[in-house]
Amino acid sequence: MIVAMVFVMSASFVSANPNGKSGAEYFERHIRPIFAAHCYTCHSEEEGEQKGGLLLDRASGWLDGGDSGKAVIPGDLAGSILISAVRRDDEDIAMPPKKALPEDLVKKLEEWVRRGAPGPAEDMGETEFSLLGDQEHLFGVAEDHWAFQPVEKKEPPKYDDPFWNRTRIDRFVREKHLENGVEPAPIARPQTLIRRLHFDLVGLPPTPEEVDAFVNDERPMPMRVRAVVDDLLERPAFGEHWARMWLDVARYADTDNVYRFDSQTPYYYPYAFAFRNYVIAAFNEDKPVDQFIREQLAADLLDVPEDSLEQAALGFLAVGPHHRGNAKHDMIDDMIDVTTRGFMGVTVSCARCHDHKFEPIPTADYYSLYGVFASVERPNPWEFEKFPSLEGFDGSKKEQADYEKQRAALKPAKEKKNSNLPQGDVKLAQVELSQLHVSHDGAPVRAMVVKEAKNPMVQPMVFERGDAAQKGERLKRHFLSILDPSKKEFDRKSSGRLDLATHITRPDNPLTARVFVNRTWGELLGSHLVGTPSDFGLQGERPTHPELLDHLAWRFVHEQNWSLKKLVRSIVDSRTYQLRSDVSEKSGAAMASNIAADLENRWLWRGNRKPLSIEQLRDSMLMVAGTLDDQLYGRSVELWTDDYSHRRGVYGFVNRFNLDPTLRAFNFPSPNQTQAVRPESTVPQQALFLMNSPIVIDQAKVLANSKEFIAKKTNEERIAWLFRQIYQRTPHPIEVNRIGVFIEKHVREKADAWPLVAQSLLMSNEFIYLD
Repeated sequence: MIVAMVFVMSASFVSANPNGKSGAEYFERHIRPIFAAHCYTCHSEEEGEQKGGLLLDRASGWLDGGDSGKAVIPGDLAGSILISAVRRDDEDIAMPPKKALPEDLVKKLEEWVRRGAPGPAEDMGETEFSLLGDQEHLFGVAEDHWAFQPVEKKEPPKYDDPFWNRTRIDRFVREKHLENGVEPAPIARPQTLIRRLHFDLVGLPPTPEEVDAFVNDERPMPMRVRAVVDDLLERPAFGEHWARMWLDVARYADTDNVYRFDSQTPYYYPYAFAFRNYVIAAFNEDKPVDQFIREQLAADLLDVPEDSLEQAALGFLAVGPHHRGNAKHDMIDDMIDVTTRGFMGVTVSCARCHDHKFEPIPTADYYSLYGVFASVERPNPWEFEKFPSLEGFDGSKKEQADYEKQRAALKPAKEKKNSNLPQGDVKLAQVELSQLHVSHDGAPVRAMVVKEAKNPMVQPMVFERGDAAQKGERLKRHFLSILDPSKKEFDRKSSGRLDLATHITRPDNPLTARVFVNRTWGELLGSHLVGTPSDFGLQGERPTHPELLDHLAWRFVHEQNWSLKKLVRSIVDSRTYQLRSDVSEKSGAAMASNIAADLENRWLWRGNRKPLSIEQLRDSMLMVAGTLDDQLYGRSVELWTDDYSHRRGVYGFVNRFNLDPTLRAFNFPSPNQTQAVRPESTVPQQALFLMNSPIVIDQAKVLANSKEFIAKKTNEERIAWLFRQIYQRTPHPIEVNRIGVFIEKHVREKADAWPLVAQSLLMSNEFIYLD
């Protein structure tokens, strides 16, 4: 009897084979309509959805299952999660989520499982979509992915053309010109080139005298360029300009991303500015970038004095968002994200809840790094005494005395039930004291840091689906598996940050140098060699010039000793950097052909016209008006209030929770997460700012009321002076004539038109774009 039953069951399963005719007919007639009506929206390739890692449009989908395991076990109703879900045995996994299936459809699904869960006759099987999240598959693909290959020393071909054979950069670029049938534009005019060098290296325009000296220099152009570059690299303004690039990556801000409920003010970060000072100083001193990286992750574990500016490097971790205690997991996720995307261009945070769908990053790798950052303590911003004092940045004695006076005047905060005020000898209002530390030049200067936890999280646990309440397997702390297959365990006696920093900066790490070189190239050329600067993974763009990228990265590490200044010098010395950007079809048949073949300039046949950043635009207005305050370092200042500062834009106060509308209008990136690039846009708010902002109107008035301007005797001389001051060039006769007519009209109306003329020049495309 038992033997007969087994025979009958076996026969049933054979007939229900997913490839069998009767099983396929049953699926198409009874089951696919249910899935199509109620499930495919979230679990099919056609809809582009694979929620929970589950697909129901193929047999392998329900047999292999998703994040929760096998969805269907043929013949086993009790063990099939899908049946439990449609029966709504557990509301946490009930499906469909909003409305229960009719009872008759549930019974059809139960019968289908009893029959062996047959699938369609023409099953989709494995596709690229179904393999999303399949780590074995993704690791296999990654073996051949360009970004995970070792950086090799590349030698470009040589050319007879002396202009394109002078630097290795140019030889690589010329190779792509010839491969893609484009001819390069001419070298930019000297007046254009000197402006480009100044804006790209120090973020400010040259003076008219500097333009004249460059244009009239009779030495060959390469010698002229090198002399200017050597000068600009040594200016303090170099570090101020390049720091802003890194502050975007480091998601710098002066506040947390939430407001206080008691005062409706931001949670201030009183010493965030010290991190900015560190970045500026590091670039001015040309600190090797590998050391720059190590200090930002583990300065407290290196041999640096406790009162040195290097301690402030830890602001890379300490000035991020999510400082509130109940946001610990988000804080750690942010630290993982800014570290992996910022330094190496890999999106590890996507593996927080499940294996990465697109990259060779299993959830275990995410939580191995989670254990590193969970092993540090981040003091609350108002716990001032927990941050080390920094030497050499104190205000004057007068400023310090005034600070002490204002601090003493703060009244003790009233005792309140459930108050979150910090405990100390005297209970001062957090907000008032934080504001004083943020703004007063006499306040102590400290470094916002992270510290080692007393008990490192040596064996972190996976959080199932990212839920800290659902603990999974225990792990060792180690580096990313794709970069270190051995998964060597980090030091168990520390947080592991120094181990992590060492892995990131190893010369044989294929990502770090490539990522930094690509960021630098993009800042200078206006387009990146890899169009996704913070994503070098399988989903990122491929490099347009892979051999050039490897050449730059290899040389950066092995010949330039991770020097940003040497890297910048080598790029701007190239003919590629110096090409004209103002070309059109009218420039000749070759340019017309180039535009048709490569409108986006992927093959670098011309320069890229670039909009000035909001910081560059503001600083340039102040500089040409002669009102720019060039003080180096210091606290954050207000840039856009009526009582605005005249300091450079890099020193502006950044409110992470409520970013200033002017910054938003000009594409300043959100500091809530690391940022790869600033988008480009032209919106009405930008024109309205240029027409109505007090800072723009004020600088126009300063120009029109300056002694040099007033000393000019004729309208023509005044127009010429404004053009030289603002554009560093001589006006065209047509421009002189048109402005003269405008002035004469306003003279008849007894109105002062010169501030309007100055403002119109400050608003023009010639001022706000860089050729």
